[in-house]
Amino acid sequence: MPETAQIMISMRRNALFAALPEQALSNLTSHACLKTFNSGQILIEENEDNHTLFLLTKGKVSIIINGTEVATLQAGETVGEISISKISPPVARVVAVNEVEAVSLPARLIETCCTEYPEFALCLRATGLQKVYGR
Repeated sequence: MPETAQIMISMRRNALFAALPEQALSNLTSHACLKTFNSGQILIEENEDNHTLFLLTKGKVSIIINGTEVATLQAGETVGEISISKISPPVARVVAVNEVEAVSLPARLIETCCTEYPEFALCLRATGLQKVYGR
């Protein structure tokens, strides 16, 4: 299956992207790419700049805050919402538990989508806040 088709399918299955119109999904998909991370590789570093929203398509990641694992996320879930929505710098280190494949969405694309679709911006912020404060 071509990469863009795989990305589109993954995005349609995720609640964050499900409400976006087809044109917005197509635009995001055309600028996204799949990245692979080996076990132990860092996707996002705590308290450092992050310019990417990741949608996990394969594998698991560990969410570590102040050296303590607080959650494990898997394919179908997103990471990076807090920093991409500019709530704060990343509040956790995100580390691949095993081989991870993720759709990589640059911040500039997500920011444009948030401007054009305010309901998406609200959902992005709510998703991030739920992960931090709702566990």
